[in-house]
Amino acid sequence: MSATVIDIHEHGIRVDKKKSRVKCNHCGKEMNSFNRLKHHLGAVGTDVTHCDQVSLTLRETFRTMLIEEKSGHTTPKRVGKFQMGNSHKRRKSEDSSSESVSPDNGNVAVEADKQNLLSNKAHKCIGRFFYEHCVDLSAVDSPCFKEMMMAVGGGQKIPDSHDLKGWMLQEALKEAHVYVKKIKDSWKITGCSILLDAWIDPKGRDLVAFVADCPAGPVYLKSIDVSVIKNDVTALLSLVNGLVEEVGVRNVTQIIACSTSGWVGELGKLFSGHDREVFWSVSLSHCFELMLVNIRKTRSFGDILDKVNTIWEFINNNPSVLKIFRDHSHGKDITVSSSEFEFVRPYLILKSIFKAKKYLAAMFASSDWNKEEGIAISNLVNDSSFWETVENILNCTYPLIHGLLLFSNADNNQHVGYIYDTLDGIKESIAKKFNHEKQHYITLWDVIDDVWNKHLHNPLHAAGYYLNPTSFYSTDFHLDPEVSSGLTHSLVHVAKEGQIKIAAQLDRYRLGKDCFNEASQPDQISGIISPIDWWTEKASQHPELQSFAIKILSQTCEGASRYKLKRSLAEKLLLTEGMSHCERKHLEELAFVHYNLHLQSCKAKLSEEQ
Repeated sequence: MSATVIDIHEHGIRVDKKKSRVKCNHCGKEMNSFNRLKHHLGAVGTDVTHCDQVSLTLRETFRTMLIEEKSGHTTPKRVGKFQMGNSHKRRKSEDSSSESVSPDNGNVAVEADKQNLLSNKAHKCIGRFFYEHCVDLSAVDSPCFKEMMMAVGGGQKIPDSHDLKGWMLQEALKEAHVYVKKIKDSWKITGCSILLDAWIDPKGRDLVAFVADCPAGPVYLKSIDVSVIKNDVTALLSLVNGLVEEVGVRNVTQIIACSTSGWVGELGKLFSGHDREVFWSVSLSHCFELMLVNIRKTRSFGDILDKVNTIWEFINNNPSVLKIFRDHSHGKDITVSSSEFEFVRPYLILKSIFKAKKYLAAMFASSDWNKEEGIAISNLVNDSSFWETVENILNCTYPLIHGLLLFSNADNNQHVGYIYDTLDGIKESIAKKFNHEKQHYITLWDVIDDVWNKHLHNPLHAAGYYLNPTSFYSTDFHLDPEVSSGLTHSLVHVAKEGQIKIAAQLDRYRLGKDCFNEASQPDQISGIISPIDWWTEKASQHPELQSFAIKILSQTCEGASRYKLKRSLAEKLLLTEGMSHCERKHLEELAFVHYNLHLQSCKAKLSEEQ
C-alpha cells in the first residue's frame, strides 16, 4: 500500500516573492519560508511561533518528518513533499536500502516517536484538566504553572495558552463529539430525559442549561437566555418543543424541571394541563425539599433546628468542649454523613445530636465542665421537652430524608421503577413512628400527597411501578385507577408503534404466561437483578413489550442539580455585547467540551461511589 503524500505548499501560500514570505493556511500567520512553515505547523523549535489551529494529526506528521530529516532519514529532495504512512515500515525500508545510515540514527527516530506519544498524552491530560474544571486558559502561561510542571518532571514540552485555545481544544472537541454521539446512539433503545437547570445570573438575566440524561450517561445540549420571553408561555413552549424536536420526539420520554416557581413553574402548569408528546415532572430532590418545608410549616417546629445547630457548632468548634464530650462518649464524635443536598444537612445534624443526647447530658453534668461556659446550651440539653420536640421532628421528617438518600446512593439513576414503592414506604414508615394513630400522621401524608400530585407524579411513574417485576409480582401490588391510567398514557405516548401487540403482550405479563411463567417466580425477581436487566434477560419472546418496558424503566426522577454544572461559563457564553464571531465560536466549543467532560466525570464518579 503506497503512503499518502502531503505537499507543504497545500498548507501555506507565498505572499511576497521578493522576500519569500509565506502565510499559514490554518492560522494566517506569516513567516520567511516554507521550511519555517513546517516548523510552525509541527510545533518544532523555540524560535518560531507554533500554529494553534492545525489538527493534532497534521502537527504530529510535520513533527515526525522534521525529526526524520534531522536524523538523516530524508533527503533534501523531499523538502517540498513528505510521506504519511507506517513510519516503522518506512524506516525499515530506508535502512535496508542505505548502508551508509548509522544504526544510532534509527534509535534516535524511535526514541523521538516515543517522546511524541508521551508528549501527546501529557498534553491531553493537561487540556482535560483545564477544560473539565473550567480553569482560565491563560493560567498555563503563568510562571508558577510552568515551575510546577518542571518540578513534576518528565521533560515534556509544556503547552501554552495558544495550544489550549487552538489545536488542543480542537482535538478535545472531536473527542467530546465522539463521546456524545455514542450516548445519543443509545437513545434509540433507552430514550432520555431532558433536565432543566435554570437560574438568575448576577446581571439579572434568566438563563437555563439543558442536559439529556439516560443510563449511558448525561450529555450537555445547550444554554439559552430566556429573559426576553420568560413572561410569554407560548414562546417558552415553542422553545422547549424545538429542543425536543432537535433531540428527537421518539427519543425524549420526559422533561424534568428544577423548580416549581417563576417561568419554569408556569411552563410546568402548561405541560400538566395539556396532552403533550412528552411528560413533565419536577426534580425528585426539589420535591422532597418542598415536602420538608411544608411539614416544617404545619408542625410548628419553630427554632428547634437552629437550636440544634447551635449545639453542634458549640461542640465541634471548641476543642476543649470536644475533648470533654469524647471523654464521656468513649471517644465517639458527633458526626454527620455527607450529602449532595444542602437542605438535608440540618436534619442529619438533628439525628446525630439526638443519638448523642445521653453523652451530652453526661458531659454537662461532669465536674470537668466549666459551668460559666455555654450555660444556655447546658439548660437546653437538660430540657426534656426540647428532646421530645427533636424526636417528634425526626419522626416527621427522617423517613423522607432516608428515602431521598436511598435514591441518591442507588447503584443506577433509573428511578421510575421504584418511586411508587419508595413513596408508599415513606408514608408507612411515618405512620409506624406515630403507632398508626391516624390523627398524628394524616397531616404529614397530606403534605406528601400534595407535592406528589401537583409536581412530582407523571404517568411514567405508574407505568414503572407496573413494569417493575419486583413490585408487580409481589402480594402488595395494587392496581388502582391511577396506575391503570398511567400505564395507558405511557403506552400511547412512549410506544409510537406496535401498541396493539404490546397490549396483548401485557396480558401475558399480567398472567405470568409464556416466558413470564418462570421469570415471575420469587427467586427470579427478588432484587437479584435490576428491572431493566430482568426485561433484557427474560422477555426476548415479546420484543415489543420488552422495548417499551426498557424505555420506561430507563428514566430518572432526579434533575440537573445532581450534576452541579458550573454556570459561569454559560453566563459568559450568553453575553451578546462586544464579542466577535470567532470569540463566540471559541466559547461555544469550550462550553461544549467543558460541560460534557464534567458530566462524563460525574457519571464515572457516581459509578465509583456505588
